Amino acid sequence: MNARRQAATTAPMPRGFTHWISRLVLALAALAVLAMPFYAGWEYYTFRRDVTPQVAPPELRLDRSTQADWHGEAAKLPDTAAPVVLTFHDINPHSDSPYIITPQAFDEQLTALEDAGYRSLTTDEFVDYLKGGPAPLRSVYMTFDDGTNGLWVYGDRILAKHHMHAASYLITGRVDHNRPYYLSWEEISRMASSGRWDFQDHTHDLHWRGAVDAEGAQASALANRLWLADKKRIETVGEYQTRFQGDIAQSLADFDAHGLPKPQMFAYPFSETSERANLPVPGPSLQGMLEQTFAATLTDVSKRPLPAGRRAAGVRQVQRLEVYQKTTAKSLLAEIGQWTLVPPVADDALAKPDGWEHNDGTNGKDIGALTGAGPYPSTGGYVSAEYLPLTSADWNDYTAETTVSDLADSDNNVGLTVRTGSGDPLTVSLSRSFVGIYRGTGDKREQVATKPLVATATHQLKVTVNGSLTKVLVDGRTELSWTSKAQGTEATGGVGLSVRKGAASLNWPKFTGLKIAQTPPSTTAGNPSALGVAQAVLLDPGASWDSAPGQPSGMKIGGDGLAPQGLALSDYAAYEQARTSGWTKYTVHGVIGRLNSPQVSAAVWVRVGSPQAVSVEVSRRGVRVLSGSADSRKVVATKPLADSDHHDIVITVGSEATWITVDGTVHLQLAAKGETGGVAFSAYRDVTRHAWPTAKTLKVLPATEVR
Repeated sequence: MNARRQAATTAPMPRGFTHWISRLVLALAALAVLAMPFYAGWEYYTFRRDVTPQVAPPELRLDRSTQADWHGEAAKLPDTAAPVVLTFHDINPHSDSPYIITPQAFDEQLTALEDAGYRSLTTDEFVDYLKGGPAPLRSVYMTFDDGTNGLWVYGDRILAKHHMHAASYLITGRVDHNRPYYLSWEEISRMASSGRWDFQDHTHDLHWRGAVDAEGAQASALANRLWLADKKRIETVGEYQTRFQGDIAQSLADFDAHGLPKPQMFAYPFSETSERANLPVPGPSLQGMLEQTFAATLTDVSKRPLPAGRRAAGVRQVQRLEVYQKTTAKSLLAEIGQWTLVPPVADDALAKPDGWEHNDGTNGKDIGALTGAGPYPSTGGYVSAEYLPLTSADWNDYTAETTVSDLADSDNNVGLTVRTGSGDPLTVSLSRSFVGIYRGTGDKREQVATKPLVATATHQLKVTVNGSLTKVLVDGRTELSWTSKAQGTEATGGVGLSVRKGAASLNWPKFTGLKIAQTPPSTTAGNPSALGVAQAVLLDPGASWDSAPGQPSGMKIGGDGLAPQGLALSDYAAYEQARTSGWTKYTVHGVIGRLNSPQVSAAVWVRVGSPQAVSVEVSRRGVRVLSGSADSRKVVATKPLADSDHHDIVITVGSEATWITVDGTVHLQLAAKGETGGVAFSAYRDVTRHAWPTAKTLKVLPATEVR
């Protein structure tokens, strides 16, 4: 009995459930070890499929004289002006396409921009400007159409090298397709995370041309109703709208599905806008439908000048400067200069022949036919040209004065056009014995006012543009006026001249001198009640600080300071601008803090809203003072400061001068001519990882003792 028990206790135990579980775990572990190389290989394959290796920027060898020339180009321009929008397409070292630039060329172009003092804007900053914010420091808004892979492979590291930013306009239906020509969503995610890129809309899948009639004529599928071959007719307006709306909705859904902010801007495929669409008029316009979703649209082609500025912002469509393979760094800077908006000032515009462009169909390059110097056209008796047609797009509140001579009869006359390129251009026609105002252009011109003159071969002519009112004065005594039908930004524009010769036996009439000068802006009724300096509390949480008229600032206001927010690189806010336009004789005081990097700065502004607003900008080691209108300012003074992360600013505004004190030791004084206006604050940084500067203890007090 005992023996049987002993045998039973020493017999092996049967293999139970736990045993098999252990063996299964060991088997799975072995399989995992065996599968690891295959998994790693698959991950590597998908990574290489979705993320193309980047290429380091090329090594540039530039001589100092070249870079000095680039710096000199910028010295001719305002320090602040409306940004110029640039169009790029792709970057590739091995392409014959005239639209694709090499990495070397792109690097040289950014080097030139950097040496010339330009910074690049984010889309947020650009939209803030379009909504009415002040012109930023000298800047460009760089856009790339289509979303091609070269932006990631070559462009991204070049942008990083120069601390610059660009916007890629995506055809979202082509992302992840036709690789590696187009970007992948993984590459886009990495680009967005870098802070160097933001992404905007270029349709989901309407960037192609299709038949628009039975003969097969091709046009943009976005801008046009397409020919339905199976139905032998063109799309109805309703069918077109359904197709259009579905595409835009899908593009927005693509942005959202991949964690990108909703796009604010739209670029037209092929730059085919409403002007080149086959939608019936009256009826819905392509531009109007896009405005329901986007702040503004971009095009490279426009029937009238629409560089970034107030006119372009008003119609919510901006014309871009296109960069080609043939565009050198030097030519890019020169073209940017030709696109930079300038104020209406010229001692004698006729002494600057390079600033004129013929609009008479001759493509002439000189203006001798306008001044009596010749040459004259061999056929036809008419010559016309415009002065700075791009850079004068926002001109208003100015006078143009000239002397006209060699006038003979009504067929031998001259024209001085104002508000060129606007919604209501006006031409003052002057002959020996008559003066008249015509609105419109070409065959659509209509006479709206006329008066007889004392007949003489020479007349003095002065035209004043003020708001929507145009006044004409001939020989200091004969007056005419016309109130434009266009309002606001649709009434802005520059100056053009024309001469017409009647009989062959007559001399050509001529202009002598053309002086252009700014005038005080017109006042408008219905402004909100004025706010006195004594009643103002700058850091009142209920105060209105606007980044643009009617656009509340995103700055944090209240307590003891004013602090920008968000991921932009610049920010601006004006205090109760509509109620402080008459301010003078006041002192503003504040401490600019958190200047943690030499590339971070902030400014306190005074006389805001006047043609000679003053901003005092401090960084860790220096102060610079800028003066001019919100859209065009120049640096007028600079001084070094003791290195510090904060600086104390005191500015006193008088009728004859502006007095500036920084840290109690640095003193500056600017002459004034009675300009009035309130207070603003702006902040700048080079990269988003740098904290925003702040304005502490900002306050304003009356300064009754100053003149």
